[in-house]
Amino acid sequence: MANTKFIFFDLGKVLLEFDHQRLIENVATIASMQSADVEAILFQPPHDLENRFERGELNSSEFHARFNEIGACNVDHDALMTAVADIFWLNTSIVHVVAQLRAVNFPMGILSNTCSAHWNWAKQNFAIVDQLFGNRILSYEEHSMKPDGKIYQSAISMANQLVGCQPDEIFFTDDKPENVAAAIEAGMNAKLFESAALLNLQLRESGVSFNT
Repeated sequence: MANTKFIFFDLGKVLLEFDHQRLIENVATIASMQSADVEAILFQPPHDLENRFERGELNSSEFHARFNEIGACNVDHDALMTAVADIFWLNTSIVHVVAQLRAVNFPMGILSNTCSAHWNWAKQNFAIVDQLFGNRILSYEEHSMKPDGKIYQSAISMANQLVGCQPDEIFFTDDKPENVAAAIEAGMNAKLFESAALLNLQLRESGVSFNT
């Protein structure tokens, strides 16, 4: 196995915890709608607005307009963005691992399926995201969502440009098995995230040296 030269972290359920049900309830409250109706508009065909937002098919203004049109409501744009985004809290268990990697200046970035509302909220509210992760590959910017192969190729290209590494010298951790499998297919050294303790072991087995 090649030694690791770059590390990509997933955002949701790795660096930050989140709850989609909180999103649904937040939006239902400000729109005076039933939760089931909000869930149908945001997460189910034919509308599926949240996934389209994350793929970059809709920007925030288009997402806002489509939600108001479909939901027959008049929710304020900023209020809707806050309702959609205020669903995260820090995965405190991983902070020490990330801080120690930063202490030795190990190159790392975020590879995430996310929308602009979620990314902006994460940067504004969590220092671990804003201060430690200047390198990012985000689905709404790439117009590609994991496990689609295009987004992994963008990540490989970024890492190669930054540190001159091959795909198997890139470590990636994600909470979804299908995303890990696709990263492995792309040539990356990808591992399923289950706990910070296991991640620490996986990194060391991949040739990453840092203090604990």
